[in-house]
Amino acid sequence: MRLPSVSTTLLLAACRLASLQAQAPPYLGLDRPGREAVIFAPGLLNTGLAIRDITFMPDGSEIYVGLFMPGFRKAVIAEVHHEAGRWSQPEVAVFSRDPRWRCLEPCISPDGQQFFFVSDRPTDPKGDQPGPFGIWRMVRGPHGWSEATRLPVAVNGAGNAFYPTITREGVLHFLKEEGQGGWLMRATWKDGAWTEAEKLPPPFNADPRQANPRVDPNGTFILVPMMGRPDSLGGADYYGYFRRDDGSWTEPVHLGPSVNSAAGDEFSINLSPDGQVVFFGSDRALPRLDGKPLTWAGLLAERTQGGNGNTVLWWVDAGFLKDIRTKALNTPRK
Repeated sequence: MRLPSVSTTLLLAACRLASLQAQAPPYLGLDRPGREAVIFAPGLLNTGLAIRDITFMPDGSEIYVGLFMPGFRKAVIAEVHHEAGRWSQPEVAVFSRDPRWRCLEPCISPDGQQFFFVSDRPTDPKGDQPGPFGIWRMVRGPHGWSEATRLPVAVNGAGNAFYPTITREGVLHFLKEEGQGGWLMRATWKDGAWTEAEKLPPPFNADPRQANPRVDPNGTFILVPMMGRPDSLGGADYYGYFRRDDGSWTEPVHLGPSVNSAAGDEFSINLSPDGQVVFFGSDRALPRLDGKPLTWAGLLAERTQGGNGNTVLWWVDAGFLKDIRTKALNTPRK
């Protein structure tokens, strides 16, 4: 057997070292959470502002989040990225910097080649008036993301469309707004074009008091915030539909206290690229039980802390979701 030369061995070692250095430490280098939810990246991404949606490049090297100013006057998508061995400071993404338009609900496709988001920017780049909220798409190129284009009317329709999420097979799921909720929709990229959007069939869409769907990359479950159900802990709660081996779906299953609470603003849920962590938005407030008297300085400081009553991003180990899914699929059908 011919042994590699010393120079070849050194070259291979150098390439391996460079690869390891280029690989982003997951989750901004933070320790993965356990079975009890905690605030994600306090002081970095969760800084007291209202923050809700999150999406990742598959390798974890870029993270995008949605931020909201009071009264929904502004909505922007911010990013952090890993480069030259370190994480950047958060910054508003280039495509979200025009102060005239609101951008929200980012979603990167499982292969990292498409970026979907929602905006009220006009289709005509020369337009100066916002349009209805609709889904926009960018494509990954050698120098980053392309210019954004609005998905066709066959997908977006004439009203507001929110919260895009897509499977590996190119099935786009989203919410078509109606009243205080809406309908879960899907459209598919096929033969170079989008099919016309259609409502998800039963057991989905039994009640429009629902919000932003999140489909897992393999299309085996869909997580949905729902309102007004008898087992709700209060406000909107997160539920899951789980697909059986025969292609049928379970009824919506409450996801329990790991992600749900009596808080009212729980409208956004997602998984890490490896499926091991659940991220979700909630406006639950952290208790202030240190016994110290309230002060003006303390109240001002609390403005910049996650858990002050604004919606923030929480994260929790996904083991609870796997347990609920297993139980739901093993429960006899009624």
